[in-house]
Amino acid sequence: MTHQPGKSFRTAWVRLRSWVNIWKSSIRYKWMLLLFLFSLTPLVVMGIISFSISKSTINDKVTEYSEHLLSQTADNLDTRLGIYKDMMMQVLNNNEIVNMLRVLDQSDPARYDVDSLSLTTKLSTIVAINQDVQSISFVSQKHYIKGIYRWSKRTPVEVGPFLKPLEDGSNFRWYPTRYGTYVDSLNSQSAHVFSLAKQLYKTSDDSPLGIIAVLDIREEVLKELVSKAVSNNRDLQSFIVDGQGRLVSYADNKLIGQSVTEVLGTDGYDRILHSDGGEQRFPLSYQGNNLIVNVKRLHSNDWMVVNVISKSALYQDSNRLLQIILIIALICIVFSIITAMVLANSITNPILKMIRLMRQVMSGELTVRYKAKHRHDEFDILGNNFNFMVTRIDELLNAVYVEQNQKRVAELKALQAQINPHFLYNTLDIIKWTALIQKANNAAEMVSLLSRLLRISLGKGEETVTVEEEMEHVKCYLGIQKFRFNFNIETEVDMDDEVRLLRTPKLILQPVVENAIMHAFGELETGGEIRIRCFKVPGEGIRFEISDNGKGMDPGFARSLLTEQTADGEKSGGIGLANVDERIKLICGKMYGLEIQSEPGTGTTIRIRIPMMT
Repeated sequence: MTHQPGKSFRTAWVRLRSWVNIWKSSIRYKWMLLLFLFSLTPLVVMGIISFSISKSTINDKVTEYSEHLLSQTADNLDTRLGIYKDMMMQVLNNNEIVNMLRVLDQSDPARYDVDSLSLTTKLSTIVAINQDVQSISFVSQKHYIKGIYRWSKRTPVEVGPFLKPLEDGSNFRWYPTRYGTYVDSLNSQSAHVFSLAKQLYKTSDDSPLGIIAVLDIREEVLKELVSKAVSNNRDLQSFIVDGQGRLVSYADNKLIGQSVTEVLGTDGYDRILHSDGGEQRFPLSYQGNNLIVNVKRLHSNDWMVVNVISKSALYQDSNRLLQIILIIALICIVFSIITAMVLANSITNPILKMIRLMRQVMSGELTVRYKAKHRHDEFDILGNNFNFMVTRIDELLNAVYVEQNQKRVAELKALQAQINPHFLYNTLDIIKWTALIQKANNAAEMVSLLSRLLRISLGKGEETVTVEEEMEHVKCYLGIQKFRFNFNIETEVDMDDEVRLLRTPKLILQPVVENAIMHAFGELETGGEIRIRCFKVPGEGIRFEISDNGKGMDPGFARSLLTEQTADGEKSGGIGLANVDERIKLICGKMYGLEIQSEPGTGTTIRIRIPMMT
């Protein structure tokens, strides 16, 4: 399957839009976002400002401290180097030493390496007070004269560089650190030393003697002075270089005497050697590290003290402060989110609760009520008004129900009042004519039937009777009508046993049978049939069927009988069928009532559907 970037983009866009819509549509998320922004914005601004100020302050303080430390270290070195110069002058101004050296230098040139116990004793007395001095020796064009210790290498090649002060007159010359080995009659020792050299002069006329005094001083002296200055700051590196860029003193002894390129690279080497003197500061990038380099030249010679500090170390405190600010910001963000959620929920929860209650009311559940929190705020007021509104609606609905029920009872009574007098009138009319034609026995039977009929009709004042009673009622009616039609209409009444005790609205069969007797047969004198059945239809309720074999009617006219209107808009002349249909719908529901099936010349079948009532 190939990847479809467009589809992925559309999916992401739909998700983004849905997320944005949630935040746009929900008041809860709007409140949360608002509270979160209002609480977080000042924190972010204050954090940025605090970090910027602290970073700048720390940078200034550390830079100032480094410069001060550099100046202090340079001053201490100048002071110490000055002490060595004074010691050198103390030796050179000693007449006994000068005279000894003059005699020793005039010895046989074949003896290049000259030794004098008296000179060694005299020098040891002078330098004993200063433990920094490793040794003191004297060199000339002809001889190497041992002082305190003897150099292990004393050939003219090794000694030659120390004759350069002959060109400097009375000036001092400093030599960078080297690794020297010193021997005597008992043992030998090695150490990193730097040297101070100066030409000797006669004390009488200050004329040069052509002899150079070389004072060897242990490099640990410099290292101690430098390390003491930076001992409280491990992130600061300090060392000494000479005018040619060689390391005079460095923490790693292996690099002593090497070029400063090994420590600061070519760029650092160039910046240091091409400085205008005095003090300078410059940034440097070396081996992926961003450095700040401070350089200060000594007054005693061309040596320079170099302080190197990493920017990462320089900003270590500010970065630590940034971490603290970020942690505090994270805590505040979490607190702000929780606070925003609590505050938003305290506002939106009552609204959502009110919405749920309104939906229940819309579904017809009028018993719900809003429970106030007794905070006496706007939501409690809104809830109390909601409760009053629902209570009022419930009262009005109950009033409407009672009113409609009373109206329905009144309509039923009015319909029954229309049927009963009408039927009673017809019955009495039959009795009158029967009494004229026949003897009193038939009249008595009709009166008996009428009595039973009225008893069932009136019942106990209830709207419904049993199916058995309703069928008995229609039998009485048919018995009376047979007297009238001289038994020319055959009737059949049948009902299932399972429906006998079920209830039905009363007086629903008699108007239907009456309509069939009055209109279905016309002038037919024999052969008329009316069949009445009652049975249960699974899933539908109870069904009455009244069928006749009369003349039938037009289907449109049949339908109009249920509305009391004929097809041409005229009154149908009877109120029975429409009355029955309306009463059934009032008592049982709109889905129940009468159905008329008829065609001209095929008879009529009327079906009455009612529910199962016990």
